[in-house]
Amino acid sequence: MMNSELRILFIVDAIQGRNGVGTYFQDLTCHLRNRVGQVELVAPSLHAPHPCQGVSLPMPGDATQQVFLPRMRRLTQLAVDMKPHVIVVPGPGLFALAGFWLASKLGIPVCMTHQTDYSKLVDLYWSGITGRFAQTMLAWTNLLMFRGSSTIATISQPQVQQLRRQGIPHPHLVGTTLAPEFVDPPVTEPRSQIRKVLFVGRLAAEKNLDHFLALTQQRPDLQFSIAGDGPLRGLVEEQLKRCNNLQFLGWCSRQTVQEQVDQHDLLILPSAVEAFGTVALEAMARKRLVLTTPACGINDWQSLAKGLITMEPGESLLQAVRRIETLPAAERSYICQQAHRGARQLNEEALDQWLSVLQITANKAHLLPRPIPSATFAVLRRLAAYQT
Repeated sequence: MMNSELRILFIVDAIQGRNGVGTYFQDLTCHLRNRVGQVELVAPSLHAPHPCQGVSLPMPGDATQQVFLPRMRRLTQLAVDMKPHVIVVPGPGLFALAGFWLASKLGIPVCMTHQTDYSKLVDLYWSGITGRFAQTMLAWTNLLMFRGSSTIATISQPQVQQLRRQGIPHPHLVGTTLAPEFVDPPVTEPRSQIRKVLFVGRLAAEKNLDHFLALTQQRPDLQFSIAGDGPLRGLVEEQLKRCNNLQFLGWCSRQTVQEQVDQHDLLILPSAVEAFGTVALEAMARKRLVLTTPACGINDWQSLAKGLITMEPGESLLQAVRRIETLPAAERSYICQQAHRGARQLNEEALDQWLSVLQITANKAHLLPRPIPSATFAVLRRLAAYQT
C-alpha cells in the first residue's frame, strides 16, 4: 500500500487552535492532505463545531477550557463510511477513548500518541485523595490504550524513555510540523537589539507564568506581551494595573500569533512542564530568538540546538535575558539564522516520520482480531443515519 492510498482518521480531544496538542494535529492534518489518500480530523472547535462534537462541560481545575463529549453515532457513521486504514488518538480523553473503542470494534489499527506528562499536570492541579485517584485512573487508562494500540508515537526523547520505562519497547519518535502561517509569509530580519519580549501559551501553573510577570517588573526598559488564556488570567490582569510596559492580547488566532512573533525580538517559554513547545518552533521558523527552560522537550532535538537558547541550571529569567543581551549582535543573528533553518528542516523531517509511522501502523492490520463483517457495517451505517 502506497502512502497516497492511505486513509487516516485523527480523533482528538484537544480543541483546535487552543493549546499545543490541538494545534499539533491541526497543522499535521493540514500537511498530510497533500501526502495521503484521505485524512480527517475529528476534534472540537469553538468557531466551527465538528458534526461529531457533542455537549461540553467545564474542564476540572480550569473553567476557561471545556471538555466536549463525542457524538458516537456521528463518529461511527464517519468511520464506517471512510473505512480508515489507521485511527490516530492522543490519550487519555473522551474523544480518544471513543476512537480507541471504535477502532477495536471495526478492526482498525490504532496509532496512539504520547504528548503530555499527565502525572506532572495532576501534581500541579490536584493533591491528596483526588490527586491519587486521578493518577491511578490516568495510569490505568494509558496502560490499557498502550497495550491495545498497534504503534505508539511521541515527540521528545525524554518521553521515549518514559514510554520504555512503562514497558513500551519500541515507541516511534516523530517531530512537529509547522502551520502554513509560520512557513509561507516572507520572514522579516530580526532587529539587532532586544526591545520587545513575548509569551504565548496557556495562562496556567505549568507555564511558570509568575516568572515571566516578575521579569516585566525587573526590566521596565523592555516591552512585554502575553498572548493566551487560562486559569491564571486574573494574575495577568492584576499585573497590568501595576506595569505600563505589559500588553495583554488574550487568546489569539494562529495568524495573529505569527504577526506578534514577527513584531517581537525574543520569545520566552518558561515552562515547568512542556512535552515539546510548538510556539518555540514557530518563533524559530520566523527567525526570532527563543529562550526555553530545560523542561521543554524541544531542547532534545539536536537539529534545533544551534537555534535555541536554554536557561542554565539555577539561572533566573532576568539573568538569562541579560546573558542574551551581552552576546555580540553577530552571534544573535547567527542563532536566528540557525533557528530558521532548523525549524524548516524539522518540519519536513516530521512529515516523513509521520508517513512512516502511519504506514507501519496500517501494515499491522492483519495482526488484529477479525473486524466486524461487512453486513454489520451496513447495519451500523443505517443506525448512524438516525442521528438527530
